[in-house]
Amino acid sequence: MTTIRNTTAQDDGKNALIGRSVAALMGLALVAMFVSSFLYRAENPSRVVRTDTPAMPQGMGGMGGMADSGPMKEIMELMQRQKDEPDNPAVQLELAERFMMMGAYDRALIFLEKAAGLDPDNPQILNDKGIALYNTGKAEEAKAAFEAILAKNAADFRARFNLGLLYKYALGDMDKAAEQLRAVMDSPAVDERTRSQAKSELENPPEAGDKPAK
Repeated sequence: MTTIRNTTAQDDGKNALIGRSVAALMGLALVAMFVSSFLYRAENPSRVVRTDTPAMPQGMGGMGGMADSGPMKEIMELMQRQKDEPDNPAVQLELAERFMMMGAYDRALIFLEKAAGLDPDNPQILNDKGIALYNTGKAEEAKAAFEAILAKNAADFRARFNLGLLYKYALGDMDKAAEQLRAVMDSPAVDERTRSQAKSELENPPEAGDKPAK
């Protein structure tokens, strides 16, 4: 009986470790997509829905220097702008993206909700909201955010890529994941980097026995 209990404990520990690993991978993948989406918007301003969202200044990649000249100073300045322009969704979105880059997804959601209330059809707000929702353990709500983008624009390959990752890693449905990833690969608008990422995700399904992260 002792051996059986110990074995069960070991299996539980292994499953928990797998779950944490999958969750970490999914989080990193979605964050990578968020960064890629931001870079795409910065490099292709004429091909985005909104062009009045303030650009994120360079130098946000590291967490060092959280002082007067670092991210916290920028956040404080944005907080002041928010007070001065409470109905400007671009300010709310930029604040949310600052917190997302810092990993503060709960905080980011506060501003994303405000931004969505002001500009409910903005795909970048919904995409960021989906990423933040996933990273706060709300996979179904994240799925709804990505689906809301696609309901209005089925050609949005970034939302479709994120939805594919969500099905693959968080919801454990590789068939639906494959459907989304193939659509990304077939999109005439997709950039080659994202096409390659979609192909890699499609060709490397989760190993047998892996469970979706909760």
